[in-house]
Amino acid sequence: MNEMTPRERLMTALRGGVPDRVPCSLAIMRWVRSHYGCTCPRHQLKMAADFDLDLIVPFGSYTWQSVSNDYIYAPGGGHTHSPVGFYGDLGRVNVTIRVENRASDVLYRRTFETPDGKLTDVTQWSRPDTGYGDGPNPHRVEPLVKSLDDLAALGHLYAAPRRDMLSEIPLVIDEAGERAVVAAYDCTHVGGWGVESLGPENMLIASVADPGLLAGVCRISQDAHLRNLRAMLGQGLEVVFDSWFQCGPSVGWSPATFRGVFLPLIRETVNLAHEFNALYIYQDDGRMRDIIPLLVEAGVDALSGLQPPSVGDVVLREAKAQWGERVALVGGLDPCYSFDLGSPEAVRAAVQQAIADAASGGGYVLATAEAVDPITSAECLHAAVRAAKDYGRYENLAR
Repeated sequence: MNEMTPRERLMTALRGGVPDRVPCSLAIMRWVRSHYGCTCPRHQLKMAADFDLDLIVPFGSYTWQSVSNDYIYAPGGGHTHSPVGFYGDLGRVNVTIRVENRASDVLYRRTFETPDGKLTDVTQWSRPDTGYGDGPNPHRVEPLVKSLDDLAALGHLYAAPRRDMLSEIPLVIDEAGERAVVAAYDCTHVGGWGVESLGPENMLIASVADPGLLAGVCRISQDAHLRNLRAMLGQGLEVVFDSWFQCGPSVGWSPATFRGVFLPLIRETVNLAHEFNALYIYQDDGRMRDIIPLLVEAGVDALSGLQPPSVGDVVLREAKAQWGERVALVGGLDPCYSFDLGSPEAVRAAVQQAIADAASGGGYVLATAEAVDPITSAECLHAAVRAAKDYGRYENLAR
């Protein structure tokens, strides 16, 4: 077989086919942010070239610039702006913010006055590398949404898609060319940051004590997500990469809640992707073994993450045997013990085993279940790519 480009290799595997060799598409968002200083598509492409990765480039990542300003997740911005200033794209919403800079964190106190009522919240955001990793997530001291009465006001806080970001998509696709696959990435939905208006504890409590409140927050954030994805797909993207880490078993959701509340939303998103003839990748960086049958029935094209035990619960060879003929598999490499705390030798062994477990018949992309930590050595990343080339050529696998 002739040598494929990274894009050809990835798209062939994501469609369930047999490429020239197994693609190696490590999750590098945290590494590129720390070592290259930026997570924009250009820096991702630079890292892909430096390490010879077959990279899926997420466009619209919240660590760079969201396609629509996500004020639910990021009260202090850093990745958000509008032509008329911070929060100016909310139109009829008046916003009061008090920012308190402290040694270990930043405290945000906000009040939103909307046509449908007032909302308040308090968010504590730890500083990087102070005990919570290189990119801490916020802690909701006071949630934005407290009751059903707040839902109408919440709907005013999702800004429209940014024209500057949308117009950039064709340029990024052109720049990536055959070097990478550019995927639509949007975190406004409940699987990403959509439940941040409730906060992690309250979202789980609401599933039992106030399911209507949870359903209402899900609906509002899902509608924003579908709107954003439709706008992005309309600019020519062929892949949707959706992270649903907030809705998986690792967070504590029951199978009943996943099936009844979240699965219909996933079906909606899959159907939207397919309306544009795009591929849909479902990502979860935690435990997902028990929900795989539901996701396959929902029509996802690829399952991403597949975190192995003991951090996760997916045995890659079993997933391949059960579902490999119906869905592509992306992942299966543990980022923690093989990469972050491991060695080039451990990485090489893990890649060899993953290829043996899942590469047969195609439809497999080597990847880490979650982004590798910045402490991971460059030698470990190079070792993964070299092992993919050494063990992953399909003319050798067929023998």
